[in-house]
Order: sequence, then structure tokens, then C-alpha cells
Amino acid sequence: MAPVVRLGLIGILAALGLAGLSQLRLHPPLASRADADTVEVLARLEAQESLLGQRQQVSLLLNRFVGAEITRYFWGGFTPYLDVLGIEIPTTMKADVLFNQDRVQLVLAPIGGDEIYLARVEAIENAPRGVVCRGSRPVPDPEAFPSQGNRLLCPAGWATLPAVRPTAAAEATRS
Repeated sequence: MAPVVRLGLIGILAALGLAGLSQLRLHPPLASRADADTVEVLARLEAQESLLGQRQQVSLLLNRFVGAEITRYFWGGFTPYLDVLGIEIPTTMKADVLFNQDRVQLVLAPIGGDEIYLARVEAIENAPRGVVCRGSRPVPDPEAFPSQGNRLLCPAGWATLPAVRPTAAAEATRS
């Protein structure tokens, strides 16, 4: 085993030596480069990571809203009060609740963001149905939510936001 390691190390050192003699330019890792393209790529990656983190946080919050409203419906009807449901809105978002007897909708708009999120719970044939969506402004018309069979769907041009499971750290901070 030792001769193989030695030969490998000698080979790597020889390759680096030849690269130095022939003055080949060895590029540092992407994160340590400072040219304009790299800065732009890193900024886009950071923005994308931030958006994905925001979507996960919002998905967890809106799915919790849907579950709480379905439970409330069976205990006497929907409620427009988020504190009754045990839901706290992050300070980085603006919340708007639209409520009537047969449906309730929570719209979350990040401050300074382009994408908005909404959760809708509606009583269809005396059974509550919910959906969580993401899309762009403006907020869709309340009548724009189609139903298919016994499922409530997102409006045209909006995408369903998948449910995420809370991590152990998120559960610990919530308790």
C-alpha cells in the first residue's frame, strides 16, 4: 500500500512541477475567483438559494394554515384569525386573509419579492378542501380556483407548492 501512495504523490508533484515549468495557469476554485462572471454567478446562486429557502418556509407555514383551517371547519367553521390557528407570519412577509363562510384564503407576499404565495381552503359539498400555490402578482380572483372531482386546484398560471416536512430544528424552535 505504501509504494502505491508514494508513487501517487510523486506523480502529483511531477504534474504540478511540469505545469509550473510550462507556465500553465492553474485556476483557483470558483468561490475564490474574483472576476465579474464569478461574482455574478455567485450572486445568482445566492438569490436562488434564498428563494428556495423562502419557498420551504412558506410551504410549511401555508400547509399548517390549511390543516388548521380544515380542523376549524369541523369545529364550527373557518376563522380569519391567524393567532387562533397558532400561526405567526414572518416579519419579512405581508399577510392578507380573505374570509367568508364557505372559504378562507391566506396570501403571503414577501417584502420586496416578485413571487407571492397563497393557501386556500374551501368547503365543497360540505367537505373542506385545501390547496397551496405560488405565482406572481396580482392575486387571482376568488372564483378562479377550479375544482376537479373532490380536489381544489391552483388557478391558471399558478403552481402548486409542495408540502415539506418540518426539520427537527424547526420543530424545536416552534415548541
